[in-house]
Amino acid sequence: MYFDGYPGKGACAGGPGGHQAQGLNFILPHDVPPTNTTQGSWRFCQKCYVMYFDGYPTKGSCAAGGAHQAQGFNFVLPHDIGVTSLTQNNWRYCQKCEAMYFDGYPGKGACPAGGGHQAQGYMFVLPYADDTTAVYDSGNLTSNLPLGGSTHLVLRNNGDFTFSCHAHDSGFDNIHYATSAVLMTTSGIAFTFSHTGACEGTSAGLPFGTPRRDDNFMQSGNNPSITNEWNYFAGAKFAAKIDGSDQLAAGLKGMVGDLLSEVEKELDQAAAKAIVTLVEAAV
Repeated sequence: MYFDGYPGKGACAGGPGGHQAQGLNFILPHDVPPTNTTQGSWRFCQKCYVMYFDGYPTKGSCAAGGAHQAQGFNFVLPHDIGVTSLTQNNWRYCQKCEAMYFDGYPGKGACPAGGGHQAQGYMFVLPYADDTTAVYDSGNLTSNLPLGGSTHLVLRNNGDFTFSCHAHDSGFDNIHYATSAVLMTTSGIAFTFSHTGACEGTSAGLPFGTPRRDDNFMQSGNNPSITNEWNYFAGAKFAAKIDGSDQLAAGLKGMVGDLLSEVEKELDQAAAKAIVTLVEAAV
């Protein structure tokens, strides 16, 4: 399993080049507490782009060379539960490369550790999107500070939505940040999302301790405007931005305004016909 939201497709053990997508588009829970039927410590490898288990001291075998390197969300994946119309089983942990792979075919793919994958442990049952679901990813977000992150949005035609975002401080100082996202439908209706938070730099861990470099946020809800606009989400434009809150000259409204201008230009819209705020940051 690999992340398909970036222009580059990582490194594939089946080579040459990057991964090639086929089949379902999975929507994976992240940054929530694990339970008796879910397992955490599943991470995105920033080198090969696969999902691997980060809970052991060893970090498996990466197709890009060496061991996997974690970045972004901490995924918490359901296992050994009943299969529904929107979940798929036969996803397994490979004890050789420590990645997630599909065990439902006679062939077991190409393992970076050599040969095919070898299953061990839980039987994972993973949720996926269908025609009733729309998924939007920002990919990696950067700023003028040692601050980066990402945003992820899932919409369903019954009006349900889940907005999540991630921030990472790679510098010395603590950073208070703001993240905003705008999704505009082809009919000109804009849905907006914003969040403020904080993450810690190296200084927070001095002289001892570990700084909290990552900050994650997730909010779910329901809005009938999503259902009303459902036929216009095909071809919708999604844009997001992250920056230090003290770097935003015009504040969150300015950040949202910049994003609105960006998606209006992409859709050749003079201006949004209406703005629906689904997630609003506390200020």
